[in-house]
Amino acid sequence: MNIEISWTQILIYLYTAVVLAFTVRVLYQQRNTGSAFAWLVILFAFPLLGVFAYLLLGEPRLGSARAKRSDEMNRFYSDFADQYLSDMGWDGTDKISPHYLGIAKVATDSVGLDVTQNNHMKLLSTTDEIVSAMLADIEAARKSCLLAFYIIDPQGKIKEVLNAVIEAAKRGVDCIILADAVGSHAFFKSEWIARLRAEGVEVHAALPVGPLRTLFTRSDLRNHRKLLIVDEKIGYTGSYNLVDPKFFKQNSGVGQWVDVMMRCTGPMVLEMAAVFYADVAVENDQNLTEVQHYLKRYIEDIHEIIPEPSQAQDIVAQVIPSAPSQTERIIYETIISAIYAATEKLVITSPYFVPDEPLLMALTTAAKRGVDVTLIVPAKVDSLMVRYASQAYYPVLLRAGVKIALFEGGLLHAKTMTVDDGYTLFGTVNMDMRSFFLNLEISLAIYDQNMTAEVSTLQQQYLAQSRYISIKKWQKRAKWWGLVENTVRLMSPLL
Repeated sequence: MNIEISWTQILIYLYTAVVLAFTVRVLYQQRNTGSAFAWLVILFAFPLLGVFAYLLLGEPRLGSARAKRSDEMNRFYSDFADQYLSDMGWDGTDKISPHYLGIAKVATDSVGLDVTQNNHMKLLSTTDEIVSAMLADIEAARKSCLLAFYIIDPQGKIKEVLNAVIEAAKRGVDCIILADAVGSHAFFKSEWIARLRAEGVEVHAALPVGPLRTLFTRSDLRNHRKLLIVDEKIGYTGSYNLVDPKFFKQNSGVGQWVDVMMRCTGPMVLEMAAVFYADVAVENDQNLTEVQHYLKRYIEDIHEIIPEPSQAQDIVAQVIPSAPSQTERIIYETIISAIYAATEKLVITSPYFVPDEPLLMALTTAAKRGVDVTLIVPAKVDSLMVRYASQAYYPVLLRAGVKIALFEGGLLHAKTMTVDDGYTLFGTVNMDMRSFFLNLEISLAIYDQNMTAEVSTLQQQYLAQSRYISIKKWQKRAKWWGLVENTVRLMSPLL
């Protein structure tokens, strides 16, 4: 019997085999159940598009060369901490409350950066405060000025900052700018790049994208860190991109962005500098060689950077860098651990809130066991998909007793979490899967009652400009809203 197989049948068999192969790969590679389910939905609903999308975005591929450089710099984190921070008496582990020791250990074991003592911090909660402080430190820089930002938007006050960096370079200060290639796309297309480089400022694009690179690396992995480090003695980090909110995204209809930064001095700044240099080094082999050469000189001069006792407050803190190249899901595990450690009060601010099941369970369980849990999010966000996905979780949270406050004073971009009266997590991490598993982020774990009280006071100021959601009013909405939100929620692990 002759069996004729048409080209159509061959294509159908081939098509089926490819979809099944990618289905198997999703099941093997996706550790997060929500992500695996979302990808399976896409593969079966839109097979050809799904296969193409998974090739581009399905797994955090950094490329083999970048991964090797990343491994080399990750070893630097650990060696740096072992040889210099601990030996110089900066280890602050014994000053942490036993209640939080386990949380600190999660981060130390994963990234090798220890808890340090003798740090000083100043909370800056307005754009004017942030920019004024940055300008003063840049203008006083003597040795180095290092900037790493997801977004640099050279408008308004930011022109003053960039001009200050140029003037610092003219004085002989080593100035380096690292900006995300996608987040700062307009910056790299502007005339500022030529001006900065002409005056001796090094400018690097983090995680550049392009059609050829897409074949070897995932194109939506982003460097979301925000860092300014001056003379390796002063460090800034927090939610603030290098933008002037009076000009930035004014057509999005969400109001001005509301941000917060922490100005730090003490040994933790050395860890922040280590994160910066590692990010520059992994971009290409030349950067790696130059950074390694610089770090040898940097370590030889480390005694000059030690904070003077008269200037140091005894704030115990830990720098936690997170990135998809790290095998452990460090910031995610830290957040989950901190939520379960709460006994009285837990307050979170985040512009984007799209949890997975373990995070949702941690929050609802905390509320059910009597913890006063408050989530502060913007009333309006610049992503419609994120807004709908976030709202799909409100009924579950509200029924468990979690308070949800909608901030109406603009797009609240601050990323903070306070636990009881002794622990603060502060930095660049949003409460979503992208920040947890895909972005390069940086957080500060602060084991200090006074600083926790300061951040808590700021959170209360946000609450004063917010309105609480009532579960009764929420349930009175038109039923079709729930259908829309729950449909979008299926894609929440990928947002």
